[in-house]
Amino acid sequence: MPLVRGEEIAVWGDPYKANGHFGTDEKSTLAIAGDFKDIPVIDISGIFSPDLKDRKAVADQVRDACVRVGFFYAQGHGVPQEMIDKTFDWAERFFEQPFEKKMELFINNQDNYRGYTPMFGSGKPDIDGLANANEAFDWGLDAKLNDDPEYACSDPYMKGSNVWPKQLPGFEEHLSQYYGKVRDLGRVMARNVALSLGLPEDSFDPYLTHPGCSAVVAHYPPMETTSTKLGLDPHTDNEFLTFLAPGKVRALEVLNRDGQWISAPPIEGTYVVNVGDQLQRLTNNLYISTKHRVINHTGEERISVPFFFSANWECIIDPLKQLLETDVEIGSNHVSAGQVNDQSTPQTLFRFL
Repeated sequence: MPLVRGEEIAVWGDPYKANGHFGTDEKSTLAIAGDFKDIPVIDISGIFSPDLKDRKAVADQVRDACVRVGFFYAQGHGVPQEMIDKTFDWAERFFEQPFEKKMELFINNQDNYRGYTPMFGSGKPDIDGLANANEAFDWGLDAKLNDDPEYACSDPYMKGSNVWPKQLPGFEEHLSQYYGKVRDLGRVMARNVALSLGLPEDSFDPYLTHPGCSAVVAHYPPMETTSTKLGLDPHTDNEFLTFLAPGKVRALEVLNRDGQWISAPPIEGTYVVNVGDQLQRLTNNLYISTKHRVINHTGEERISVPFFFSANWECIIDPLKQLLETDVEIGSNHVSAGQVNDQSTPQTLFRFL
């Protein structure tokens, strides 16, 4: 049974028959260092080991993936599968609600880009006047989810509290627990990323004392095979790393430097991890934030749960001096992590995968 209801079709049109255009495939101006035809799979369980040799073995693979592809599948990530499965169950229950109930949390009525985005409500309108064929619910760092006792959530970016559906008791509690678990994973993964760069493992710790993370449950209805409507336009992610729980439906595609879209099908028990714009800038373009998109021609409803692991909103995101070959002047265009999100989010709302 489709998750999109009749009242939504009356307002937004039928996503199953929507038509647009793919447009010309864009090649990244920052060419990926190596061609790739698939996404590497890495067992990251070694990042939790007390043995440096185990952590270094993972870091070597992470470096290769981040330089060549910008994406990898992460096995052994430590997030219980039962917790992930329950998150998908809650997502289905949310999207099955009546349209008017979901619209009580309409994202345009919030100050912090949290809440519900209806079908065709994200991205840039296509030739049919409709944007991306998805609907989503966003939540992220607020006073309740903050785990830094010295931080008062007083940044001007993404300010305000999350909004939650009152008619779904347990929804907020579970999604909050999931948020905390993946945030913990992000911090450990960031230490391994530092190791992969030949830096002390705690190099990114000051950036991540109260990371400005956000998360999404997203629903992509199946499109007719004759439709060229995208579930999500080509884009990169703003943040440090993204941890995507992809569900069971193949729809994510990643762009290589030859302009080919490479399918990233779900692999059971893994997260799809990708480099974000923050990490690309911090590494002076060594690690690449790769363009990706979503097209659902499978005939199945797709739900995915991306987690956007971000630096502290007030942190200045400049190339790390340890990674610069010469003592160059970076320039005056210093941008904080919060400014990047605050400036780009209202324009594109590219918050999902």
